[in-house]
Amino acid sequence: MIKDTSAQLSRTLTIISASALIAFSGMAGCSKSDDAQAAVKQAGRSFSSIAAGDPTAAESFSHKTYQDTENLVKEFAGSENGYAEAAAVTLSMAKLGQASLASQQASSVEIDALQRARIIRGMINEWLTMSAIAQAAGQFDPTAELTEISNIIAMRRDDIKQYQSNLVQVQSEIAEIDALIVDLRSKSEAERYESGSLELQMPRVSATEAAQIVVRVREHTLRADQFELEAIRNEGVVGQLRPGAREISLNVEKAISQIALLESAREELNARLVSSRSDAQQAQDAASSATTRINDAVAEYAQFRDSEVSSANEKAVSLIRASVTALRDANGPIKQIASLSKATAQQTLAECYSRQARGFAEEAILYHALDEAGISGNWTASAQKALDAQTQAKEAANEAFQGAASALRGARIRGDEAEKLEATAVRLDQLGGVEPEPEYEESFDENENQDDEFFDEDDSTEDQPSEEDDG
Repeated sequence: MIKDTSAQLSRTLTIISASALIAFSGMAGCSKSDDAQAAVKQAGRSFSSIAAGDPTAAESFSHKTYQDTENLVKEFAGSENGYAEAAAVTLSMAKLGQASLASQQASSVEIDALQRARIIRGMINEWLTMSAIAQAAGQFDPTAELTEISNIIAMRRDDIKQYQSNLVQVQSEIAEIDALIVDLRSKSEAERYESGSLELQMPRVSATEAAQIVVRVREHTLRADQFELEAIRNEGVVGQLRPGAREISLNVEKAISQIALLESAREELNARLVSSRSDAQQAQDAASSATTRINDAVAEYAQFRDSEVSSANEKAVSLIRASVTALRDANGPIKQIASLSKATAQQTLAECYSRQARGFAEEAILYHALDEAGISGNWTASAQKALDAQTQAKEAANEAFQGAASALRGARIRGDEAEKLEATAVRLDQLGGVEPEPEYEESFDENENQDDEFFDEDDSTEDQPSEEDDG
């Protein structure tokens, strides 16, 4: 629920800031610099085709657009011409767009690290199994050991059944969501087709009828956007489910492999009672080999987190902070837009730190598993280091969430939207660990559904600049 709300807020604030910036860039008579004015208008046209973090846009196209926009306006941000504030916000949004792409890459490497950690934990189970075999084979009388192996086989078979049941369930969920995505895409295309058909009628009707058609075109366009956004959200859900399905399949394969090893060991014990010590030595060698593979895998995992994961996260954080820094030159008539843009950037930063905190938590779990298994290594200290990093990342995320709330309030929105934006700020504060006052919390609970409606209504009523204004 928190993640969905957080993502919805980020998209909404980005759309608000982008739309307002485009509107500002279309104002006449506000700039003494034709070059600055032209740069901001060109940026407005670029932002009309993409939004920060839009996963439907080609990454290379989005990155080039954001980079080109940054190069286009950075010389005007902070200058003394009339469009300096608009240029500053444009520069900030270009940086935030790049940060969103970098954040997607950071998320990808965090998922990669998660998969590596879970594979290692599977290797630990293999090591535990081989160690158990070695201990069992070392007994001259194999009766107790055979019983233990049989129990392990039974447990692994039970695990396989559970894995397979889970896999069927996950695959069913993926299939259902994939079907839903196809349906949503179809509905979106139908709405856009209807919108296009209506636009074709406009040159053949009167001005009054054309105005009515414009309203209908906008309605169809908004519905198409809503279907598209819902499809994107569901694609994200599927993207989270598929790694789980792959992990379950891997666990099944490992369990089958372990059962084969255990059954082989049981047959050898029955057939080679006299050579039990030799069998024990072989099992011990296998456990030692597993230990070597585990240590190598852990070293690669640690290196991956220290290099790829850390670098990707640092890049995203650096770009987000650069986005916030650019807003220091946004004052005057565009200060309100700058506050909304800062709220978006701060929330993106909070999400980045939250993702890092989850990565550190998984790292600590891995080291704890190594320590619990009894594999030689300084795992306690490594786990504590990861936990400390998790705490720092969580504190940074809380601070950023609170910063987003503060920036949102700094926009000083008036009218009916003020209460709704305050409710959003309270929600951000809650994500940052700040509980609202009791009397406000009660009011917030009563109007929570109204707040959700605000996001939709705000998107649907935002004025879009026409090509005539742009020109």
